[in-house]
Amino acid sequence: MEIIYKGKDYVVINKPFGWLSERPADGKTGENAPDAIASALQIPPASVYTVHRLDRTTEGLMVYAITKKGAAELSRLIQGGEFKKTYTAYVTADADLARSGEMRDHLFFDRRRDKSFVVKKDKGGAKEAVLTYQLGETFDYKGSAVTVAKIELGTGRTHQIRVHFGSRKSPLIGDGKYGSRVNYKGASLVSTEIEFPWGGEVMRYRIEVTRP
Repeated sequence: MEIIYKGKDYVVINKPFGWLSERPADGKTGENAPDAIASALQIPPASVYTVHRLDRTTEGLMVYAITKKGAAELSRLIQGGEFKKTYTAYVTADADLARSGEMRDHLFFDRRRDKSFVVKKDKGGAKEAVLTYQLGETFDYKGSAVTVAKIELGTGRTHQIRVHFGSRKSPLIGDGKYGSRVNYKGASLVSTEIEFPWGGEVMRYRIEVTRP
C-alpha cells in the first residue's frame, strides 16, 4: 500500500488490488487499508475512518480521515456531491456504445447474490445511479479488442460502474459476474483521480495506470 499524501485530518492512499477498503466484519481476516494505515502512521486503528469504499477488486486512490473533524468534513463533501471520483476501466465495448455520454439507471443490489441489477425505478430498494464516461483508445488483449474508458461517478452505488457497462454489453474485462468472457485478475477498474475542496483550495490527487 502506497501513501500518496498525509495531512493533518486525512490521508490519500493507493489501495492494492484484492485489499478490503474497510476492516473485515465478525473477526474475519484479510488485508485491509484501515489497519495498514494505522500501522504505517503508528496511530490507533480507531483513529482511521473509512468515509468511502472501493470493491475488493478495484484498486487505486482512496481518502481516509484520521481525525473526527476530517471524517465529518469528508462525509459532508461526499453527501453534498463535492467529492469527485474519476476511474479508468478497460471494457469490451459494444458496437452500439456511444463514444461518450451519460449512463443513468435504477439499480437494485441483491445482497444474497452479491450482485446489482438494472431495474424499474418503482422497485422497492432501487436507487438511481448516474455516471458520465469517455471512451479512449482500443487495443488488443489476448485476442480481444479492449477499449479504455474514463469514468466520472455522479453517485456511488454498489458495483455501479460494473453493472452500467455490463448491462450495455460492454463489460469490464475480467468481470465475469457482469458478462465478461475475457480473462483478467478481476474487474479491470482503477480509481485514478480524486478531487474535493479543502481549506479554501481544490485538492486533486491523481495516479497513472498502465494498460493490461
